[in-house]
Amino acid sequence: MGVLNVDHTFSGDGTSKSYNVPVSDNYMFYAVGGFGGGILSLESSPDNESNWFTVEQLSEPGRLIRYLVSGERIRLKLVGSNNPSIVTGIRQ
Repeated sequence: MGVLNVDHTFSGDGTSKSYNVPVSDNYMFYAVGGFGGGILSLESSPDNESNWFTVEQLSEPGRLIRYLVSGERIRLKLVGSNNPSIVTGIRQ
C-alpha cells in the first residue's frame, strides 16, 4: 500500500488542494474523462508553495510515472478547458 493516494475531480479550470510528498519515490499521475480542450498539469513546489513548476502534463486521458522528492508540495492544475469532466489522482 502506498503512502500517498489522492483523487480530485475537475468540472472546470482550477487547482486542487496541495499535498506533501512523504517519501522520495516514483508516483503515478493519471486522468480519465473529457478534457474539454484543457491541459492538466502535475505541479511541484520545492519551496513551500512560493513557486510552482510543471512536472508533467496531460491533454487527454492517460497516466505518467515520475520520481518525486520527499518534502516537495504537489498539486494538480487544469487550464484552458471548456466543460471538462476529469477524474484524476496521484498514487505512490
